[in-house]
Amino acid sequence: LTAVAVAEDLRVSERTLHRCLNKAGLTFSSLLNDCRMAAARRMLSEPRFDRISVGGIGLRVGLSDPSHFIRQCRKFLGMTPGAFRRQR
Repeated sequence: LTAVAVAEDLRVSERTLHRCLNKAGLTFSSLLNDCRMAAARRMLSEPRFDRISVGGIGLRVGLSDPSHFIRQCRKFLGMTPGAFRRQR
């Protein structure tokens, strides 16, 4: 998922997309990361996703580097993805 692809779907220029987000005090990358981490939180919280490894969840939400996924989880969830999964 890229800003270019989203702008094309919305039929606006990439610049217009960034300008509108900026007016709202947002960036495309921060919104994308928030969505990724919300999806990761949901997947780590639900038992039906237990068969998927933590690394697999990272891949499914668009983070191919396991180290980066762990750092993002610490930032957004306050703990590693494995610890978050175990706490439920």
